[in-house]
Amino acid sequence: MRFHNRSSTPSYFSRRDQIRLFRLVAALGVILLAILYASRESTWYWLTGKPADQASQSEKQLDPDRDVDFNVRQDTQLKPDEFRSEPAPHAALPEAVSVQQENGEYDVRVDPRLLNSVSDSTLGVREHEAGALYYLLAKAAAIPQNVLEQSADPAPQFVVIMNDSNKYRGKLITVKGELKRLVPLEVEDNKYGVKTLYEGWFFSRDSGTHPWRVLCTQLPADIPQGPDLKDMPSVQITGYYFKKYGYPSQAGKLQTAPLLLARQIRWFPPSETAQAPTSSGAVKYIVALFLVISITLAFLIWRFTVSDQKFARSKTAKLMEQPDKSMDDLKDIETVDIGEVLKQLGERADSDSAEQPETPDQPDSDKP
Repeated sequence: MRFHNRSSTPSYFSRRDQIRLFRLVAALGVILLAILYASRESTWYWLTGKPADQASQSEKQLDPDRDVDFNVRQDTQLKPDEFRSEPAPHAALPEAVSVQQENGEYDVRVDPRLLNSVSDSTLGVREHEAGALYYLLAKAAAIPQNVLEQSADPAPQFVVIMNDSNKYRGKLITVKGELKRLVPLEVEDNKYGVKTLYEGWFFSRDSGTHPWRVLCTQLPADIPQGPDLKDMPSVQITGYYFKKYGYPSQAGKLQTAPLLLARQIRWFPPSETAQAPTSSGAVKYIVALFLVISITLAFLIWRFTVSDQKFARSKTAKLMEQPDKSMDDLKDIETVDIGEVLKQLGERADSDSAEQPETPDQPDSDKP
C-alpha cells in the first residue's frame, strides 16, 4: 500500500489566515521600529551612562562660565614719566576683494596670514584691525548667501570657540540663536566699498546669558530692529569668525563676546519658526516608516475585504455552507450494527459452500 503525500496550496481566503497575515505584518513593523530605536546610543545611556567626554560637553553647555575667561585684556598703566612705543601688527591686505576662481566657482576661504594683525580680548576693534574687518565684510557681501550657507561649518560650542579663538579665526561658521539687538552703525572710510553696516547681538542655545556680536551689510525685509527686542526673533547667522570682542556690559563691566562678520541675517518669522528643520534626523525616517507600514496594512485589509466579498459570492462558498439541520433530524436515520452485518455475511458464505457439489477426481490419462 502506498501513501501519496499530496501538497496543496493553503487558502488565504479564510478569515483566520488573513488575521494571521495581518499580525505578521504588524509584528514586522514593530521589529523595524525597535531596531531603529535600539540603534541610537542615547537609548542605552540608562544602562551604561553617558560617555565622559559627552557628559562634560553637556555640562559646559549648561554653564558657559566654566573655564572661560570673559575679561578684557588691558594695557598696563604707565607712570607719568614713562612712555611706550610698540609697532602695530601689520598684514598685507589685497587692494580689492576677489571671490571667484578661474573655473567660475566662489572661493569662500580666507588666508590666515591676512588676520595676523587681529588680537583677542581687546576693547573694541583697533585701528590696525579695521582693514581686515572691512575686507571680510566685503568678501562676505560679494558671495551669494546660499553659497555661504552651503560652505559653512556648524559653529562649535560657545565654550569651545571662546577658549580656542585662534583656531577658528577666519573660519566660515553658522550659528542659530535669538536676536536681542539690531541697530545700524556708522561706516568708516574703507577701500573695499562697504557702505552700510548693521550691528546685532544674539544669544545661542548654549551661550547662556553671554551674547554673540554680529556685523552685517544687509538685512532681510521686515526684520525687527531696535536696541532691545522684546520678542527676540529666531535668526541664523552665517559669517566669518573674527575675534573675541571686548565691550562694556550694561552692568559696567568689561566682557568679551564672539564677533562674526556676515553678509546678512537670516530671519525666521513666527509663522516659519514652527516649520524650521529639526536637528533630529531620525524623526523624519521614523515618520516615513510609520506611514509606509500604515499604507501597507491598509492595502492588505482592503484586499482581504475584497477577497472575502468575492468568495462569498462564489459557488464554492455556497457548497461549503453548513446545512440548517439539528440533531433531532438524525433520529429517523436507520442505523446498522456492524456485528450483525458480519454475522450475516458469515452465514451466507457457509450456505454457499454447502450447496456447491464436490467434484470427483479425474483419472490421469497418461496412466495405463
